[in-house]
Amino acid sequence: MTLRTFVAALAATFALSIAGAAADTTTTPLAIDLTASNWKFTPGTIVAHPGQTVVLHAKSVEGAHALISDDLGIKPVMMLPGRTVDVTFVAPAKPGKYYMHCHLPCGPGHDKMIVEVDVQ
Repeated sequence: MTLRTFVAALAATFALSIAGAAADTTTTPLAIDLTASNWKFTPGTIVAHPGQTVVLHAKSVEGAHALISDDLGIKPVMMLPGRTVDVTFVAPAKPGKYYMHCHLPCGPGHDKMIVEVDVQ
């Protein structure tokens, strides 16, 4: 390998690494494993960027639940033990806090089943 070839390869590698570091996070889907149990969602908070596509791999490990969010345009999605369902939404363009919650009355802690989506 000549010095000229080596320098050209090094410059190309450097340029590609800078381009990758500057990638637009709104075009990179965010994949999250969301678990429902009695009576909580894990994780309880999700951080996303404005306009970013979010894919939730949602499952229940305890009881039947239904995820919904008017803020995020999510219609009721059943979450049953032993099954995973993918829920996709686009984070709003306006930064702020948005919420998903359990739509299926599931017991005494039902009102605490909330997931915060922090768009920043």
